Amino acid sequence: MPYFDSKERTVFSPQNEKLEPFYKILEQYHLVIGGSNLFDDLVETYEYLDQVFKEDQGGT
Repeated sequence: MPYFDSKERTVFSPQNEKLEPFYKILEQYHLVIGGSNLFDDLVETYEYLDQVFKEDQGGT
């Protein structure tokens, strides 16, 4: 499972391919905004969506 480290956290690639573009943006900009409140909020949203998609797939 691909991932990247950004300042104080590790961001893993998504379980759902629909989130791949979001992951790529986070990966691209983590050197510039990593560790900021904005980046942390974006990663939290990304991880939440990945969890929701994962739960949706498991229920079908």
